[in-house]
Amino acid sequence: MELLGWVVASAFAPPGEAFWQELELGTLEEALGELLGRKVALPHPPLEELQAAYTRLFVNHPAGAAAPPYTAYARDGVLFGPSYQALVRAFQEGGLEVQETWRDLPDHVASLGEAMALLAPRRPDLARWLLLNYLEPWVARYRPVVAQEDPTGFYSALMGFLEEALHGKKNLS
Repeated sequence: MELLGWVVASAFAPPGEAFWQELELGTLEEALGELLGRKVALPHPPLEELQAAYTRLFVNHPAGAAAPPYTAYARDGVLFGPSYQALVRAFQEGGLEVQETWRDLPDHVASLGEAMALLAPRRPDLARWLLLNYLEPWVARYRPVVAQEDPTGFYSALMGFLEEALHGKKNLS
């Protein structure tokens, strides 16, 4: 669960030079391979194309972001709804706080991944609850949209591997 959380945190944060270099080194593919128990390959688009795809898919687009990265929004259809409040309470119960340097909502999928990674060793029940109630519904809702809208194929492939990994992790206690 911890590795899955770190993969989600890394892969769904806005891509910068450090992420792109790790992608080129194969670090993300190694982690995904460990999660899936087999070798995986991701597209390696140029950083500028990856950033443009991330923005189009998860941040802003004239027609609206294809896949808003807010996991509670994916459940409720509104920002700051009951799922958002439950997520904030779960973070507090797990002893997590959102750092002042974080410039987005706590239910952003990258933030959720980091919370899962931090909670997995000491509160696996909460990490699993986040997986089942936030990450999995977000992936289920937006994977088809990303598959259709991703001009690079990177995020589409990533979400496919993530969905596969989630099916394996659901059976963990």
